[in-house]
Amino acid sequence: MEKNGQCIDLVSEVKQQEGVNRSVVPIWKNGLTGFQIKVIALVLMVFDHIHYFFEYTGQVPTLFSQLGRISGYLFLYMVLEGFSHTRSRKKYIGRMYGMSVLMGTINYCIATFGLSRPDGFYPINNIFATFTLILILVEGIECLKQKKRVQGIAFLAVGILPNCLAYLLPMSMMPVLGLVMTTVLPLPMFVEGGIFYVIAGLILYGFKKRKVLQISVFGIFTLLWTIGMPLLMGIDLTVANLFTTYYEWIGIFAIPFMCLYNGQRGRSMKGFFYAFYPVHVYVFYILSFIFFKG
Repeated sequence: MEKNGQCIDLVSEVKQQEGVNRSVVPIWKNGLTGFQIKVIALVLMVFDHIHYFFEYTGQVPTLFSQLGRISGYLFLYMVLEGFSHTRSRKKYIGRMYGMSVLMGTINYCIATFGLSRPDGFYPINNIFATFTLILILVEGIECLKQKKRVQGIAFLAVGILPNCLAYLLPMSMMPVLGLVMTTVLPLPMFVEGGIFYVIAGLILYGFKKRKVLQISVFGIFTLLWTIGMPLLMGIDLTVANLFTTYYEWIGIFAIPFMCLYNGQRGRSMKGFFYAFYPVHVYVFYILSFIFFKG
């Protein structure tokens, strides 16, 4: 009976761990669920956007923006985790793309139809476009792994070729290109976070089954890009300007939270997170417009 009881306990334990990413080994005993990490990322994002929209007041500390460097990586990490476990990857991409088109269209209308702030500022926030592009490339890679060559090449082509073709268009086509890349066709060089975020996303997904290697490569790449690239460009980096101007490297502090992820989704509230991002962006923009005194 004791052996049977042990077997039942073992089966129960295995069932309780279903859906958990076994490549994840949290440092803390209980770790953080995906929901908890998203909440942390959301709070940091709000700080960042308070600085972004109200910096003109001179009253918002740079610290708010520095904290925001962590937020984007945490959301990216959780988007890729969700993509790994979703029942329908195409629907997942579709939802992300739909939100991307919505925000891109609103941003384009604000910039084009005289709705910019008196100082010429208008929102360009659209992390959905960045995530959409990354997921398209990831899906292409996954299709190639599964020997679905036609689908894989198609996804990769959608993610890469338009960016190459953009540089071949005549200058007269730039207004049209601006409309297209802002709304329906996110391009690697022009999405929020740029090519850096795209590569970072591919790294996080490519090494997701090897946690230590994943975090190590991501951390090294982040430092090389955010500190190494400015040095290669001849920029004189100092301790002071690493905390005032060139502080993208602070994003590496997303790593401890990634290490604490326990592989469990936690509460869902999917609709809340999808809605909160655009709503708070445009509420902040409207408020910054109202209180702007030129």
